[in-house]
Amino acid sequence: MSFTAALYEGDSAIHKSSHYAELAAAEVKGWTTLFERIWNGLKSFALWIDEKSRQAQYRRVERYLAQSNDLAELERRIRQLERSNQSNWIDCASR
Repeated sequence: MSFTAALYEGDSAIHKSSHYAELAAAEVKGWTTLFERIWNGLKSFALWIDEKSRQAQYRRVERYLAQSNDLAELERRIRQLERSNQSNWIDCASR
């Protein structure tokens, strides 16, 4: 990428225009802000997807446990989930 600056003559010397440097700095700051906003948006989207998938998993576990007919079967299903370690289903209530 090439960088050129506007020049002016003053005091019998040629100087770079400070206005152009300010514009370049503002452009860099604008790009930086844009990338930060895009990155924050991507992080928010990833967290949203993660939360939705966790909620779906919790609903599947609750549906599975709700199908038990009595307390003994419910306890058997809970033990089965604990042994198979189904995506840390135990922390369902902590979220």
